[in-house]
Amino acid sequence: MKASTGSSPRPSFVEDVTSLTGRHVRLMSRRPSSMISAIVLPLVFAALFLAVLGRPMERTGVDYVQYLLPAIVIQAMFFTAISASIWAAEDAAGGMIDRLRSLPISRTSPVFGLLGGELTRAVVSVAVLIAAGLVMGFELQRGIAGAVAFVLVALGWAAAGCMAYLVLGFAIAKVETVQITGGLIYYPLLLVSNLFVPAQAFPDWLRPIVENQPFSRIADALRAVSTDGYDEPLRAVIIAAVWIVVVVAVFAALAPRAFGRKA
Repeated sequence: MKASTGSSPRPSFVEDVTSLTGRHVRLMSRRPSSMISAIVLPLVFAALFLAVLGRPMERTGVDYVQYLLPAIVIQAMFFTAISASIWAAEDAAGGMIDRLRSLPISRTSPVFGLLGGELTRAVVSVAVLIAAGLVMGFELQRGIAGAVAFVLVALGWAAAGCMAYLVLGFAIAKVETVQITGGLIYYPLLLVSNLFVPAQAFPDWLRPIVENQPFSRIADALRAVSTDGYDEPLRAVIIAAVWIVVVVAVFAALAPRAFGRKA
């Protein structure tokens, strides 16, 4: 019988990710501001947009609560992504990444650990926003299947956004620079989209961009699975899923290089 070497087996990728996800969730629980950005700010935006645009939009025949809530969910998921980039930059700048890099773990597990923590917050955010939307008059008109599709598309978009911004945070490794860069990406996509007003409100030359950029495609899918009257909901979901898969795949491939980069 062979003598035991006394060495313990190397943790698996799943164990690495689970452990790092737990760490991130614990850190978030000690920083209440991280939950405020994911829940309170989107609710404030929802109230402001309803107050300013609710009646004018209803005069044009748009049920604005039904139109707005998917946009608020998308916005909340992007706030989560921006937060993920800040956590990644803090870990890189604070030396945590150097410590993790010295351990026998997968190069992608810190990225997926942060992603797991942010998706945990995204689940809470989506649940709270749907509940608040129901109070405001929002309805999941396509039943249970539509409600499930709504949640899955929202969380898929959160995963895509977080993956992209985590790579950004690890690569830049400076919190202030990450915040500025994240805003420069986010606001043009937000403003040139159909999130808060229909694409028909934009000039003809700009409308194709508005209709086909990822924010608009995700919004189309969320509206199609939550509101009766939208044509081809399956097609809208497939297009959104393609965007989500492409973004996740591209930035998951870049994640090991970003994590391995010296801060």
